Amino acid sequence: MAIIEQNISGVKLEKMRQKANRKTKFMFKLPKFVFIVCVLFTLSKNMDFFRLIFSNYEISRDEIIGGIFMIMGGVLMSFCIAAASFGFYLWIFWKKSYDIFNDNYKNKYAFLKIKEVPGFSNLKYSSNQGITFDQLLKANLLPGRAKSFFKSKDYFEGIYDKIRFCASSVETYETNNSAAALFRGQVIVFSMFHEFKISQTAIQIFPKKQNSKMKGLTFSQKVETENEVFNNMFSVFAEDGHNAFYILTPRVMEDIMKFAQIINNNIYIVFADKYMYVGCEHMQNPFDAVVDLPIEEQSKNIAKATDMIQKARDILIYIENQ
Repeated sequence: MAIIEQNISGVKLEKMRQKANRKTKFMFKLPKFVFIVCVLFTLSKNMDFFRLIFSNYEISRDEIIGGIFMIMGGVLMSFCIAAASFGFYLWIFWKKSYDIFNDNYKNKYAFLKIKEVPGFSNLKYSSNQGITFDQLLKANLLPGRAKSFFKSKDYFEGIYDKIRFCASSVETYETNNSAAALFRGQVIVFSMFHEFKISQTAIQIFPKKQNSKMKGLTFSQKVETENEVFNNMFSVFAEDGHNAFYILTPRVMEDIMKFAQIINNNIYIVFADKYMYVGCEHMQNPFDAVVDLPIEEQSKNIAKATDMIQKARDILIYIENQ
């Protein structure tokens, strides 16, 4: 079981990363070395066959075919042994080293870095928990129709500037092709979006370029606003068109476009009741630890995640601080 220290410095975590990185590099070199050694051993065992081939001694066609099959069998066996060495090293040596590094990064370093940001409070984190499929399906926030093709992890929640939020990494896939991601990024849910307004019925806003992905997942009424620039960038669907115009004031639309520029317009937004759901596509999971990137560089993903919550709060939520 991986050991998670109560407190860990960036320097100590960097040493863990370097150790895991060395083992990662060795893990990929090992099967190549094993394969070459096994192939050379196969060739040495069949030296008599090669001597006969290059000598004047006449050998039959069956003997040639038999020798070729022996060599091919040896090469195939070499490949199997190399693959087995890779799997053995991965599970026995590499995984333990990576798990120690990853667990310390997720549960201590990344989480503590978020807690250090001014304005955040009451923070909680769970690596295995996530925003649920049913929660997002009810809001019709993202493309994706089947629970079996939905992944969510690294859930954290808390309060930023008096607004409660929760966030997690989310991936959705085509039901007939789990390799093709429909959405991969961060989803943030805010408990309030306005000081006195609530959205009586739900309103969807997503990039116009994603219309094909959202086909069959939109609300009943398509809404065209009076802002042509906004209409060219986003598709808007609502359960009630009148409510959409009540929520999407000129200022709100301008601020949505301003926020969208931060992540190249790759945002999905739903207003429902008091809640605002924000999907930030292609946004790096701040709790994903990688072995080939220095901790100082990885901490930029943590800063970006907190910055995204701060900017969403500052730009999209209309509640005055008392």
